[in-house]
Amino acid sequence: MCVCLLSACGAIGIGSNHNTIIYNNSSDVITASSTSGVYKIKPENSLAVYSTDEITLQSKKSNCQQVKILSKPNGDAILLDIIPGALFGIIPILVDAVTNNLYKMPEYYNYTCD
Repeated sequence: MCVCLLSACGAIGIGSNHNTIIYNNSSDVITASSTSGVYKIKPENSLAVYSTDEITLQSKKSNCQQVKILSKPNGDAILLDIIPGALFGIIPILVDAVTNNLYKMPEYYNYTCD
């Protein structure tokens, strides 16, 4: 039981944030492309987008650049995989890598282009 509870801190304990709330602070509809699909976000609205990798934001306006929201390492899970997880060998890091919990997406992103 102890091996199961401590085997992957990112997957079981801490978890990883794969949802990003995107707020469209522009005057035009934007398109958000992620691993879960393609979404349209109306001006002055927000939407929670699930992605395990990156999110690409794009506007129809030619003066607005395409933006990529990148994932960041899940430092807490990695630290706990190494320190107490070292008792179980490679199992904690392997489980977190397979469940994609070594990285996390930012909680919020504000898109602005006028």
